[in-house]
Amino acid sequence: MHDSTSIGRSDARAPRLLQRWLGLARVDPADRRNASMLQAVLVASALFQPVSLALAWASAIGIDPLAVGMSLVNMVALLVSLALLRHGAFVAAARLFIAVALALLTVSYFHWGLAPQAPQQLLQLVPVLIGGALLSRRAMWTTVAWLVALVAVGGWRDAAVLVHRPDSLLVLCSRMLGSVFGFVLAAFVLDQALTGLRENLALARRRGNELAAARDRLQLEMQEKERQRDQLVHAQKMEGVGRLSSGVAHDFNHLLTLVLGHATRGRTSTTLDDAHDALLDVQSAARRAAAVSRRLLDFGRMEDARPEVFDPAAALAEMRPMLRQLFSARTRLELPPQPSPGLIRFDRAQFELILLGLAANAEYAMPEGGRFTVEVASAGSGMLEISARDDGHGMDAAVRERCLEPFFTTKPSGQGTGLGLAVAASLVQASGGTLVVDSAPGHGTNVRMALPLAASIGSERSLQAT
Repeated sequence: MHDSTSIGRSDARAPRLLQRWLGLARVDPADRRNASMLQAVLVASALFQPVSLALAWASAIGIDPLAVGMSLVNMVALLVSLALLRHGAFVAAARLFIAVALALLTVSYFHWGLAPQAPQQLLQLVPVLIGGALLSRRAMWTTVAWLVALVAVGGWRDAAVLVHRPDSLLVLCSRMLGSVFGFVLAAFVLDQALTGLRENLALARRRGNELAAARDRLQLEMQEKERQRDQLVHAQKMEGVGRLSSGVAHDFNHLLTLVLGHATRGRTSTTLDDAHDALLDVQSAARRAAAVSRRLLDFGRMEDARPEVFDPAAALAEMRPMLRQLFSARTRLELPPQPSPGLIRFDRAQFELILLGLAANAEYAMPEGGRFTVEVASAGSGMLEISARDDGHGMDAAVRERCLEPFFTTKPSGQGTGLGLAVAASLVQASGGTLVVDSAPGHGTNVRMALPLAASIGSERSLQAT
């Protein structure tokens, strides 16, 4: 693992080191690729000059002083171009290289003609052709036209000597045509290759920009979706608070009656002990009232989800008084005692919100009374299932298909927002679970929620970290 990381970092540093050595920080990214190729051409051409002079010196034909001077000028120009390239001046380096090379070739072809250039013609002309192609398309074809003109000049220079030898003139014409055809063909291939490369690079940049824009839109959509879901959850909480208001008001009336009764008893008491006991009773009732109001405030507060690990069976048992307030006396609430299948990691307030919404739907589906049962059982594979069943009128296929859509409701206007099942499904899916609704007309409704156990979530995270 460490070795692969080190190799990846070395691979990432290599282009940066090359760009730093070349000094191409201010050059366009496309020119950076061309700069590395131009550098190779300049270095190869600079090394060729002394090697060529050494080979000519070692041969028996000797060295022409003009050729030595031209080689020295060319070497100086190559070194200057290389220095410009290292300082980021790619265009200036390419132009200097092409201009000096064409000027020296012009002198060479005018002085010696075409035939003496034949052995080294490719070595002389191909580098300058590559330099023109790297600079621009226009520079490349201008260089080709110049080279064709030089071939014509060199051929004219040789033809002046071979004017009385028709067979040699034919050979010269064939050589000229071959050189011109080779230059034009090489230039055409380079032109098409570089044009395709530039188009692919432009296409890659455009697609990269499109992907970046799509990524930004997706992030905004995800943020908007999270915001809307939080708003839906809060709206469902407010609907739940409204359903609980009557029960809370009843509890407060009862507690206030106790407070007033104990206060009256304390005021009319004749001994200090009786007054003290009455004050203790008042304090106890006030604490119970504070607990009721605090629980209602916690339930209705608009906050981000706060997952915690808890036992759903124990949470259901604690919710029994709250659930009982939602049903009429004709409806039987059943929370059968059973061994806990395990702990879950879920927002406790959202868990209560889901069950309150299911209970409210069940009460609406049983106007003449019935039975509402909530059970918690193990579902295997690190999951547990919470089943909420009622004996109501049930749903037909069309309603069951749309029951999880936000704001879909079968209640009359003003009696429901249609957020209960939609919010429940969203919260359950966000925790890694599933919500399934089984219902049929006349057979009631069974909402089954499968939630991952907290132990299985920890194991999965451990495996992912490994």
